[in-house]
Amino acid sequence: MPIALFEALSVGVVVATLALMARARPPRALAAEYVALAAAAWLGEASCVAGYGFYGYAPSWHLRLAGVPMLVPLIWPLVVLSAQEVVRALAPEVTGVKRAALVGAVVAFDASLVEVVAVRAGLWSWSEPGHLGVPLVGILGWGYFAFGATLAPRPAWIVVTGPALAHLAILGSWWAFFRWTLRGELASAGFAVLGVVALAALAWAVAAKRRGRGLVPAVWLPRVLAALLFVALLVTTDPTSAPLWAHTALVAVPYLAATLLRAPRAPRNT
Repeated sequence: MPIALFEALSVGVVVATLALMARARPPRALAAEYVALAAAAWLGEASCVAGYGFYGYAPSWHLRLAGVPMLVPLIWPLVVLSAQEVVRALAPEVTGVKRAALVGAVVAFDASLVEVVAVRAGLWSWSEPGHLGVPLVGILGWGYFAFGATLAPRPAWIVVTGPALAHLAILGSWWAFFRWTLRGELASAGFAVLGVVALAALAWAVAAKRRGRGLVPAVWLPRVLAALLFVALLVTTDPTSAPLWAHTALVAVPYLAATLLRAPRAPRNT
């Protein structure tokens, strides 16, 4: 898929997703969170690219600021906001740090698919290999950011907590773990890690379903838009890649298990 077409489709997905989200939550509150997340995402991404030199974007991207395509900080806030809705739907009783950790885990799970497809399509590249061309710490980076952003007590704080905790977690996990192990071409090891995570996500989805919880259309419709964009990117880039389709399936199954085709009816008063 030409980069210009991907950029145009991405703009459409951003606009449509915001419109769908605005139907389920106060538009003013949504706008405040989105703007704060976008600013924080740009700050975090620009500082990571400049500070670590671990990855970089293809030169074909348009409208950059400090080396970061402006579409990137416009897209990732929707991933974070969507993950928060997933956690709210499946575990509404969870609050505080535990909620932020679940949001971060959902974002990292989603980011795993975004990363491997985008890297295969040549949208960006990493300085060392990993799972399908992406080091594991790279997959976790946006999850770290989402953890910090979700901990913010109000939208204005996201610009601080998101990038700051992302950097702390990236450096901490790198020097404590990823610097020494699970590096290089991971091959089956990468799928083993993903398989364990996908099984845990599936178990969570099934347990939530048994308690009458699930992803209602207001939650899963915005996610479908983004998913279809990356499926289209995969189909136009490498449609015969069994590893990429296997990764896509492992990410998709837990969400399919958690999906409700319609919102549950409220109990009748008797």
